[in-house]
Amino acid sequence: MQMRKITSLTATLSFIVVLATSVILYIVPQGRVAYWADWRLWGLSKEQWGEIHINVGLLFLLALALHIYYNWKPLMAYLKDRARRMKIFTPAFNVALAICVITVAGTLFTVPPFSWVLDLNASLKDAGAAKYGEPPYGHAELSTLNGFAKKVELDPQAALVRLRAAGFQAADGNQTLLALATLNKTTPKAIYAAMTAGETKAPAGPKALPATAPRVPAA
Repeated sequence: MQMRKITSLTATLSFIVVLATSVILYIVPQGRVAYWADWRLWGLSKEQWGEIHINVGLLFLLALALHIYYNWKPLMAYLKDRARRMKIFTPAFNVALAICVITVAGTLFTVPPFSWVLDLNASLKDAGAAKYGEPPYGHAELSTLNGFAKKVELDPQAALVRLRAAGFQAADGNQTLLALATLNKTTPKAIYAAMTAGETKAPAGPKALPATAPRVPAA
């Protein structure tokens, strides 16, 4: 087997996977929404796609490093002028450097077309939140049933009773919503919906203003 060929093919294949996972992580809902609704694509969660992206990205970098090693002479040839003298700031290098600098600066200063990419990403995240629903607070799925119920101003025991009445298995209020969702093969969002089924109390949040202003006692 020729290492040069293996390296080039590994770099190419890993680049394709990194490109695919980059697109998926670009369109996936925000973490709090994805975990709350158990978002999945092709059976994989956001966390699993992220893990694939990290490890295959590392593989791509290692393959790229080997690719540079095996192609060091051609690469150095790009940094030589017509007289075959080494010159880092060749016209090609200057253009490549300018492209990188413009991309970084354009992103930091959020100017078009770089801001368009960021705006589209934000729009996709907002659309995901609207479609799958927002949790009451960040990483609510990691809270125990008792702790979650208290934070959203529900009676923990009554919430547990409703959950069991809806057909969900629940040992006690010390299980997290994520553990309950996994046990019942559903989502934390569905667990919350079962806990609040028939609940008439308004959820926790800012109190509404009274319909009429209170009377001021006469002096």
